[in-house]
Amino acid sequence: MDPQFWHQCWQTSRIGFHQNGINTHLRGCWHHIGAQPGTQVLVPLCGKSRDMHWLAEQGHSVTGFELSQLAIGDFFEEARLSPVRDTEGPFVRWQQGAFSLYEGDFFQAGALGRQFELAYDRAALIALPPAMRPEYAGLLAKLVKAGGRMLLVTVNHDSAQDQSPPFAVNEREVRTLFDPYFEVVLLERTEEGSNNRRVAAGECSFFDELCFVLTRRSY
Repeated sequence: MDPQFWHQCWQTSRIGFHQNGINTHLRGCWHHIGAQPGTQVLVPLCGKSRDMHWLAEQGHSVTGFELSQLAIGDFFEEARLSPVRDTEGPFVRWQQGAFSLYEGDFFQAGALGRQFELAYDRAALIALPPAMRPEYAGLLAKLVKAGGRMLLVTVNHDSAQDQSPPFAVNEREVRTLFDPYFEVVLLERTEEGSNNRRVAAGECSFFDELCFVLTRRSY
C-alpha cells in the first residue's frame, strides 16, 4: 500500500474501484446528513469519482485529496474544466468552480489546519490495509468539526484472497475504529449475492455493502 502501488494502478488503468455512475448509497442516504447547500464536503482518496459532481449539484463545494496526479487530471479533463494549480502546504491544489482537489498524501492533511462540517468516504477506508485504518480514523476525527457528519460506505465479504482493495471492513470494525470519536449509525446493508463478480467467480460466498452516518462527538 505504498504510494507506488496507487500510481501504478492509475498508470496501468487498474482502477476497478472507480464507479462510472453515482453511488446508490450516496443518492439514497445523503439526506440523513442534514447538509445545508454551500457547505464544504471533505472527500478523502477521491480519485476521479463522479460522486463529487453529484455533491456539487446539491450545492456543495468539494475538497478532495488524491495521491495520483493522473486521477486529478482525468477528473478535470472529463468535466471539461481548466483548473488553476498552486501549492498549499505539502500539496498541489487544483481548483476550479466548486472543486478544490489536493494532490498529495492525505495523511498530511492536518498540516493545512482545516476542519470540515461534512465528509464522504466511498472508497478510502476500504482501500487501506488494517494497520493503516486506526490512523485514518484518528485523522478524520481531527478534520471533522464537533457535530460534523460523515457518510461512510464500506464492503464486507469473506474472500480468502483479501490481498488488495476493496478490503472487507465490517460493522464491528467500523465501530471499533470510529466509536472513540464519532456516534456511528448503520443506515443500510445491501446484499449483492451472485450479482457481485467476486461471488460469481467463487472468490467469496457473500459480498455486502454497508452505509453509515458518523457524527463527530463534541469531546
